[in-house]
Amino acid sequence: MKNAFKSNLLLFLIGLFLLNLCGCASKEPHLAIDASIISKGQTKLEVKKLVGEPEYITHNQKGEEEWYYYNDITPFWRKIWVIGRLFGKKRIEAIQVSFYHDHVSKVIYYVTEK
Repeated sequence: MKNAFKSNLLLFLIGLFLLNLCGCASKEPHLAIDASIISKGQTKLEVKKLVGEPEYITHNQKGEEEWYYYNDITPFWRKIWVIGRLFGKKRIEAIQVSFYHDHVSKVIYYVTEK
């Protein structure tokens, strides 16, 4: 009985380890890296070439155009149906790129929790 329990526990731990490795090997974008390659003075076309099309575009009161990029960085165990909510909040990383006269005036990277 004790050997069966140890074997099952070992298999469970190996499976958990492998699942964790799969989570680390994802090819999702890392917006922190993208934010670091955007610099003031770049044009909209240069930004699109570097990080792609934005998910959302708006205009602020200063007349600047703002582009937003989002990425869900919630750990995989948080996404498990029903029990996932026990493991914390959903995490989203974002970049806000502001343009003034077609050139980057500000870049902000942030992470928010829901």
